[in-house]
Amino acid sequence: MKYCLICKTEVADKKGSHIVPHFLIKRIDNESGKKERDKELGFIINPDHTTSYFGRAVLPEKLKEIYGEVDDDLIEKNNIDGIVDNYFCTGCEKKLAAIESAYSVSIKNLPTDENEYVSLASPFVGFLFWVSIFWRLSIQEGSGFKLKEKIEQRLGRIIAKYLEDDITKVQADQTDIDLVDIGYKVLRSPNYSDDNPTLMHWQPNYERPYSIMIDEYIIFLYIKKSHLNGMTLDFYGSEKFKKQATFNTPFNEEKTFPIKAEDFKTIFNRAIDMASKTRFKTLNFYLDEIHRRLGGDGKQMNNSLKNEII
Repeated sequence: MKYCLICKTEVADKKGSHIVPHFLIKRIDNESGKKERDKELGFIINPDHTTSYFGRAVLPEKLKEIYGEVDDDLIEKNNIDGIVDNYFCTGCEKKLAAIESAYSVSIKNLPTDENEYVSLASPFVGFLFWVSIFWRLSIQEGSGFKLKEKIEQRLGRIIAKYLEDDITKVQADQTDIDLVDIGYKVLRSPNYSDDNPTLMHWQPNYERPYSIMIDEYIIFLYIKKSHLNGMTLDFYGSEKFKKQATFNTPFNEEKTFPIKAEDFKTIFNRAIDMASKTRFKTLNFYLDEIHRRLGGDGKQMNNSLKNEII
């Protein structure tokens, strides 16, 4: 019997839990022009392979367009990324839904100019929302994102203590040591995903701060305020914007720094370029390994043959 990873007391009976809230992830992986549930059509790009998944409401003709032949084997092996079973209990799932619903209204809050704007006036809600996503990604098996153990435990304590069915009861305790010296920054390119593809991506070795791109957002989680002045890890050229963004704490209204679409596209393309280089580096390694195992001359496969295979 598995117990809820939040409260740790109730049976983890909830199925179909979203690691990243549906209102965000649908802007990334839903079939083009579709906003409803079960219309996922997404791809997971790893260093050595790419896999894909689809929702049950995607029409057969669309699947045929992507996959060619659609058979029972394809249907049976389909596994939608970021949707998990038996991680949480029904009660804690409802509490997560409450914080997600409260934060979702912030998408409609847009800047009136190029200056930073208040994206969410309710203190603590934004903090709890983003912290819950970082934590959920960390506990998701095979996500590729992992917080340090003590940090994962700390965020887990925060979530378990402060989530409520009634969002009006969500209040930060200013004496809580877990809420001291922690905060986050939010960058956003408003409405970028209306006309452009987006993704969810992170660098596994970026810890000061932890940095994640989700749709048209880039979120930086600081476990210590001193990391604001630490060694710079430039997340795909976003550093100049990050420096201008407000350090949001659990006790203040959330402020978001807007990025122009062309600047966000540059950041996005740098992430894609990194993924491409990583894929080629991995393929290069495998091909050289095959070459050596087959008894080829030297340690590396001939470049012309290698490029033809790639």
